[in-house]
Amino acid sequence: MPIRHIAKKIIVALAFLLVLAGGISLLGWRLLQRRIALNAHAPHLVSFAEPAVDFPFWTLDGGTKHLSEVKGKVVFLDLWGTWCIQCVAEMPTVQALYDHYRNDPNVAFLIVSRLDSPETVRRYARRNHLDLPFYTTDDADIPASMHLNQFPATFIYAPDGTLMVKHTGAADWSAPSVISFIDGLKKNPQRAF
Repeated sequence: MPIRHIAKKIIVALAFLLVLAGGISLLGWRLLQRRIALNAHAPHLVSFAEPAVDFPFWTLDGGTKHLSEVKGKVVFLDLWGTWCIQCVAEMPTVQALYDHYRNDPNVAFLIVSRLDSPETVRRYARRNHLDLPFYTTDDADIPASMHLNQFPATFIYAPDGTLMVKHTGAADWSAPSVISFIDGLKKNPQRAF
């Protein structure tokens, strides 16, 4: 058997093994994501008042936005990434919460991806049938007070711009307790929960 023929068989076998390994890795990622999602519980929302720190982020088309632009609304801000399995696992519940408030002019959602390009976020959203208001940012632009050393990191702001909640890790954001909390902030922004 000529060496060229053997080399061709080896290359085909290696390509098959790479495809197989990729498929197994993807299946493992999906199974782990599902397990995290099934174990996610409603977040324990402990209210405190802390002044908000403004920071820039970008639309997927490159337009600059600032947190201060949504002052006057209850703001749900999620720092996440497509590379973060807990972030990906909780995203369907964030979508459900967004769907609940979609037409409410008093609530704004900022789903801000870090370390992802706009195209990566678009592909992720399209592949997972998500129509959340996605944005991107650079780590250097995230204020130190928002670096919680775990992702996802979720922040809820009162209409006066006060940071009311910080939460890290995956959670079920579609839980009735979250809706009640946001509704309470809409009615009485200074109410302690």
